[in-house]
Amino acid sequence: MTYKHKILGMVALSLLPLSLSAQSETEALRLASPYEPAGSARFAALSGAMGAVGSEASSLVRNPAGISLYRGANRLSLTLGGGYGSDRGSWYGKTTETALGGKFLFEEFYYQAGTNRATRGPLSFAFGIRNAGRFDRELNAEALLPKEGGFTSLADYAAGRTNGARFDNARLREVDRYFSLGYLQSKDAFSNAYVPWISILGAGSGWINQSGKRFHSNYIFNTDPSGKPYPQPSIGLPDQANLLLREKGSITDYDIALGYEANDALHFGGTLTLSSLDYELSSYYREAFRENSSLTLLNRKSVSGFGARLGLGMIYEVAEGLRLGASVYSPTFYTMKMDFQAEGRGVAQGKVGSVGTPNSGATAYNLRGPWRFDLSGAFVVGHHGIISADYEYATLGLLRLTNSSADGYESSDAGFEEDNARLQTNYGGVHTIRLGMEGMLTPRIALRTGYRYSSSPVKNALLKGDQAKTEALVSGPMVHYTLPDAVNSFSLGAGFRLTPTLSLDLAYVYTESKARTFAFPYLNDYGTYFDASDADIRAGKVRPDALDGMKAISESNFRHKAIATLSFRF
Repeated sequence: MTYKHKILGMVALSLLPLSLSAQSETEALRLASPYEPAGSARFAALSGAMGAVGSEASSLVRNPAGISLYRGANRLSLTLGGGYGSDRGSWYGKTTETALGGKFLFEEFYYQAGTNRATRGPLSFAFGIRNAGRFDRELNAEALLPKEGGFTSLADYAAGRTNGARFDNARLREVDRYFSLGYLQSKDAFSNAYVPWISILGAGSGWINQSGKRFHSNYIFNTDPSGKPYPQPSIGLPDQANLLLREKGSITDYDIALGYEANDALHFGGTLTLSSLDYELSSYYREAFRENSSLTLLNRKSVSGFGARLGLGMIYEVAEGLRLGASVYSPTFYTMKMDFQAEGRGVAQGKVGSVGTPNSGATAYNLRGPWRFDLSGAFVVGHHGIISADYEYATLGLLRLTNSSADGYESSDAGFEEDNARLQTNYGGVHTIRLGMEGMLTPRIALRTGYRYSSSPVKNALLKGDQAKTEALVSGPMVHYTLPDAVNSFSLGAGFRLTPTLSLDLAYVYTESKARTFAFPYLNDYGTYFDASDADIRAGKVRPDALDGMKAISESNFRHKAIATLSFRF
């Protein structure tokens, strides 16, 4: 259950237990941030800077007006790609790197009917199927944690989440029963909308214990890390931590587009895109304490969705060879289905515990993706080449989660109010610049190169750096989350006109992206409030304890990709 530091409406809570436990702001951000697709080999070689270049169907993702610049009769194009990469993580000074094996992948297939005002009129048409982004990633991070501390354990986080949920629901008639160790260890707890699932896993696995009303870590030791006796038993910190994340999945788009050539200089276009999303994530997290104590959290999640969006664009040739373009793409409105399972294991104070979530945590929800706005320019140097530049702004801060029709709350954000508010607070727009250049070596051979830069969507200063200072809302027991940083991409390519009807294009793309992954979020522990008076709380004499979590894993993801496109005109 996503922890919210406010009392939500009791009716909404009682009717939406799975919706409140299965998705969050960090999940919405992840699903909206796949690795960028390759497109055709020409598109890839120009780093996607084709908003005002147009002509081929791949440019639909930059500006749908571009297809009206294709003057041929009909064209079929097939693009395949292959690539490999590595994911590197640095955590508390220790760096690990995981190699990703090579894959041979389908990228896109398009059919185009070009503009010919003399015979078919000013309309052009395109239909295609394309890879619109992939989630392939594998992070294997290890940390030897500093003995002087400065961080907290997942056990502290689970206890703090439990205290916070009790504080939020203090007016419940059965709050003492719901937030007791015995109840959290019972089979009834998973069906209770007020209880965080990470609390149930912590209690059942022995990570947390209870003293009075307040929960705390159960990793209690008689000596400090150097072996010196404590005056009295004290809560200890882990010595080591391991996090293994594996992601896979993709988004497949189906495009139907029309272009209209008003005259030689002015072009319009529109596209309807249907999107199919598949995503899987598995994770393994472990903390090792002294005296053979440990805790382990395992997660598996799968998400599938289907959605649609519209795109509109215009290209105008302001002077001979100089084109300017503008386009706008509506959000993709997804209907999502999710299933997840989690298991907690623990060894604390000589006792072994384990507990798993129900066999199915299936739920449904809606996700509204970002708006995209594109401005583009291209200068066509006769038959010698093209210089192009595109700017894109994507509104990731305006992502929105709502309930599905299956819950009877269609289009309502009941239960998602804080997630949606934090999406706007924590994330902003992503600025992307694309540059491309194409030169004709001969009338039948073209050489190309390109560059792309995308900024980070994180705008809240409290989420920047390697130590978060505000909570990022996570989904259910999937407490790990990733914040993307900047992306840089470089590309090269060549095109060959093999015959008057057959063309072959090749491209190579190197992409380096940065990210920060947190084992679990920063949290305010409200357990200090339980024995305080209302007057002291209102006067600010009692404050929650800040649980800093661990430092972020600094990620670097490297991708090498080769792309080939075969086009046939007829």
